[in-house]
Amino acid sequence: MPRYNEIAYDGVQSSPDILKFETDVNPEQLELNVDSNTAGGHGIWKWTWEQSSLPFARRTVQNEQFLTVPIYKEGIYEINNFANEIHDEMTQTHSFKLKWVEGAGDDNLVDWVTYSYANHSNPAINGGNTTNVARLAFTVPSTVTPPTLVAPEITYVVTNNAAGAYSFSANAQGENQTLGPLYRGGTYIFKVNASGHPFYITEDNGTGFVSGEYVGEFTSNVSNSRTAVGTVVFNVGADAPDTLYYQCGNHGNMRGAIRIQDLEVEVNGQNNYVIYGQHSQERHTQKIEIRPLPELASQMCLVYDAVSGKWGAQDLSTYVENTPSFEDKIKEVAGTATLVAPDGTSLVASVEIYSTESYLPQLNNTDGDIAFAQDTESLYIWKTNQWLKAGAIPPSSNASVQLSQAGTLTITTGTAKWYAPFNLSVSNVVARVGTAPQGSALVVDLKRNGISNSVITVSSNTSVASNATSLTVSEGDYFTVDVTAIGSTTAGSDLNVTIKYSE
Repeated sequence: MPRYNEIAYDGVQSSPDILKFETDVNPEQLELNVDSNTAGGHGIWKWTWEQSSLPFARRTVQNEQFLTVPIYKEGIYEINNFANEIHDEMTQTHSFKLKWVEGAGDDNLVDWVTYSYANHSNPAINGGNTTNVARLAFTVPSTVTPPTLVAPEITYVVTNNAAGAYSFSANAQGENQTLGPLYRGGTYIFKVNASGHPFYITEDNGTGFVSGEYVGEFTSNVSNSRTAVGTVVFNVGADAPDTLYYQCGNHGNMRGAIRIQDLEVEVNGQNNYVIYGQHSQERHTQKIEIRPLPELASQMCLVYDAVSGKWGAQDLSTYVENTPSFEDKIKEVAGTATLVAPDGTSLVASVEIYSTESYLPQLNNTDGDIAFAQDTESLYIWKTNQWLKAGAIPPSSNASVQLSQAGTLTITTGTAKWYAPFNLSVSNVVARVGTAPQGSALVVDLKRNGISNSVITVSSNTSVASNATSLTVSEGDYFTVDVTAIGSTTAGSDLNVTIKYSE
């Protein structure tokens, strides 16, 4: 039986009929509706549910996206997946299964979930039309015990889009996709049908790519590397680094990142288990946190539940999350406040720094997140589903950028790299060298994404222009200018290379 406490006023015990509140916390019972009504295999899961009882007190939501969706121990849930039937902008159905780990495939499913199909409707989804939903029904155990995980075996089907990209289907979808996570101990099969485009795995993120040289190739537990038509098998070992890349041996643009992780159940900062609502394809996933049944504690407040007509205990953090007026007031106050550390110094938001653009995380980002890539020396802002490079307005046509290395070059070969900040056309390359030993010269080789486009020779105290260069360059492409001395071990001094371009 629930326990009720009676309130005393002015020393006189009140009648139980006047005011009573409940101190037992009953498990949550809730219907959750999920949809993904856009085209492609990497859509966003959108959630719809009604306001729930205390102390959970979820506010009513309609087609909203969440980084993490909470469920509670002992809770009784029904998840209706409306993406089981094509509607709105969809071009394919999207399955939704609960797994202990992120990733494609039916391995490591949560075993306390039952699956069925039913006709169901919700006014906020699919125009309110009756839809054949895939239904997940489950009661979260009071004690959650993760299983012994099974090493996945996943197959990727790989073709090519000319010399521009590898195209993936089956368990991953799209061009030059970031793959994974691939789990150590798992087996990953790449069925490659891309004649002329040898497929290999590498530790190089593309900056060192040289056509035909397989720079940084990773071969540990990889069989049939460099195949263009055939099967490459990667049995991920304990020695595999956290990030690898797949790469075409002939074309620098045909590449993508591979995320590597240990095979283990995720636990978040609150020591709660995290499971995944997973589509059959990678990168279409939803984190779901298993929270404990709330208990009476010092951080709880007393809130009236209009549904039951009783007062009940609610965690203060949950109260803030689910009381829009209170949350808005906090935002209002915070928006006019100055954040300070205990020592009185001002605090500002930090920017995550990554060594290369390729390491920018593709998952669990929020609109407005900011990151800095050291290789491009650029800031990036996350918007919707991609990182956008922050930059100034492009300069006027026929502008130029100068690469220079002042002082004596004591090596026979030097390299400078410049990234295109926007789409442009290169119209001219000018190289100048100050002094060099008698009889020596320089060879300046301009390469776009590692592919040679313009070679000019510069003698001492001269300036040479190459007007033959005509390149169309996309934002993010990079130039490398390789300088080689001829006839001397000292290349000279005050080397300047100017690249002239128009929008």
